[in-house]
Amino acid sequence: MADILFELGCEELPPKALYGLAEALFTGVTKQLQAEGFEFGDDSRWYASPRRLAFYLHNITEQLADKQTEKRGPAVVAAFDDQGNAKPAAMGFARSVGVEVSELGRIETDKGDYLAYTVLEKGQSIETVLPEMIVQSIKKMPIPKPMRWGSNDYSFIRPVHWMVLLKDSEVIPMKMFGLETSNQSLGHRFHHNDYIIINHANDYVAVMQDAHIMVDQVKREQLIKKQVLAAAASVDGVAQISPSLLSEVSSIVEKPVAVLGEFSKDFLAVPKEALISSMEKHQKYFSVESKEGELMPYFVALANIDSKNPAAVKKGFEKVITPRLADARFFWEKDQARPLADNIPLLEKMVFEKTLGTLADKCNRIKALLHWMQPNMSYQIIDADRTAELLKTDLMSDMVDEFPDLQGLMGGYYAQAQGESGEVAKAIRDQYLPRFVGDQLPETALGQAVAIADKVDTLCGIFAVGKKPTGSKDPFALRRAALSVINTLKDRKIQISYAELIKQSLETMPFEATDNFKDIHSFFKERLRNQYQDQGVSHDVVNAVTLALPLTLDDFDQRIQATSAFKKQDYAKSLIEANKRARNIIAKSDLSSQINDMQVDTNKFEVQQEHVLFDELQQLKSQFEASVKEKNYDKSYQLLATLAEPLDRYFEDVMVNVDDESIRDNRLAQLSQFSRLTSSIAELSELVKS
Repeated sequence: MADILFELGCEELPPKALYGLAEALFTGVTKQLQAEGFEFGDDSRWYASPRRLAFYLHNITEQLADKQTEKRGPAVVAAFDDQGNAKPAAMGFARSVGVEVSELGRIETDKGDYLAYTVLEKGQSIETVLPEMIVQSIKKMPIPKPMRWGSNDYSFIRPVHWMVLLKDSEVIPMKMFGLETSNQSLGHRFHHNDYIIINHANDYVAVMQDAHIMVDQVKREQLIKKQVLAAAASVDGVAQISPSLLSEVSSIVEKPVAVLGEFSKDFLAVPKEALISSMEKHQKYFSVESKEGELMPYFVALANIDSKNPAAVKKGFEKVITPRLADARFFWEKDQARPLADNIPLLEKMVFEKTLGTLADKCNRIKALLHWMQPNMSYQIIDADRTAELLKTDLMSDMVDEFPDLQGLMGGYYAQAQGESGEVAKAIRDQYLPRFVGDQLPETALGQAVAIADKVDTLCGIFAVGKKPTGSKDPFALRRAALSVINTLKDRKIQISYAELIKQSLETMPFEATDNFKDIHSFFKERLRNQYQDQGVSHDVVNAVTLALPLTLDDFDQRIQATSAFKKQDYAKSLIEANKRARNIIAKSDLSSQINDMQVDTNKFEVQQEHVLFDELQQLKSQFEASVKEKNYDKSYQLLATLAEPLDRYFEDVMVNVDDESIRDNRLAQLSQFSRLTSSIAELSELVKS
């Protein structure tokens, strides 16, 4: 067993691509090794820093065992003539395995005898196969724009300056990019700008640390987070650390040193989201907020050097952020001077989608949906109409042009500053919420309605023009839109059917689109199904509740929770099995299409257990139906517990399919009666009770 280290040293690599490149290199090599039969430890891993991609393989197999492979040649009848002389087929096979014809063996098969020869294949060594595997993995790395350097005819994402490839302490020879592998890497560009020797593969992290390089990206991120939080805490603030920014900053520095900077308090008059976006997007700085959530005039930046003059470093960071914040203030002040209403005519010139029309057309469709939703939600039509008019007008603002991620949010700020009602401003602000799983939901009923209408319009429109998601491709983020609608309807307990919402949206399209309902409805159902299964709800519970056709997602969720709990009860087995048997018996009868309209005639009962089950159902029915109507599903299932024993005895004592047609039909009607009643919450026959 041995340890392997490979390091590819480059000019500074693109921060956002760094981790993906390192992982692709490691995965490409390890998949090839595993395919050949090499084994290595679970603690093998990849490393990445701004100037290097590396991987470490622990306890890898050094040499594969020799193996014998039986190679089969042509059929004997085709290999020799009638006198036993070898034909070209036999001679060609002998040459292919490197022996004389006389040394070939024979094997018997169902299709006759064939020539054969057992070849001893020497087991490959890791030194032999690894270089080519690395070459192949590098060729397949996801590099959108490879570059060349000097007069070379090879390319990579950045110029390559050194390569390290070690098996324990031994250098494995390899050539690529005009370089040869060695045991020498480069240290920090400023603190240790010289070559360093790596004596053993498992010394890598420690040796690089001594050269002021933190190659372990996980520990580097942890150190950055710790430093940033400490810097913010020094001014009694809380650093805002998003995972994406943390990852990007970690991909820029090899020796992280957090620096607390500050800016003029005058900038705090600008909405904090604009300042934060400017700091994060342009300068990769972490913003600092007070414990109350107010933006403070501080930021935390990451230096890649432990300076002897930290004050100068701090001043440099502050110098470059000031113009950025000044730009944000300029955009804020300039945009406020132009009323949002002045941008309404411009919406008619901005195309949303060529078949669906302009943004003005989209806003009109949203307005129609808001009118339809209003009876089930508490907001004023006058506010809804004004919101729909102004909804997309901030897209013409300078701030959103500079920071597209602030659309909607800045519209809310501008609406508030320009005297629009609080309801309108909040609805415009929240139109894109929730943007991801776990994100906050719109604050007001109007905001919720606008967010739902906007996403449903986009989803239905894109489906209707034939651009629905295919495979992993979802350029319009329709899966995310559907989940956002589902979460808002469900979590805010909005009493609107998503099926009816889809139908209504399709009717607002500028062309006949209602035939898309089935596809869109299935798309929503699939998102809903996946969401519950991700939460640990079994697929049979989701199927059972879906078949019961609940009208709203709030109702759907309550049924899911109650049915999951019911399935765990001891009495559930009898009810589930009884429903399965009833469903199967009814399905095989000639009355399945009309069974729900048939009445049970007690005068036709012949077995005592028919009376018992009928009486139990009658006593239970009114209380059970009232409980279901009140959506007290847990209580409803508890009431069904009284039917478990009568159902078991019914199927023991009663033969449904008797010769007497009148008796048989009556018993089928009774089966249908209890099946419909007990499946009022979920289709119990779909459940699987272990």
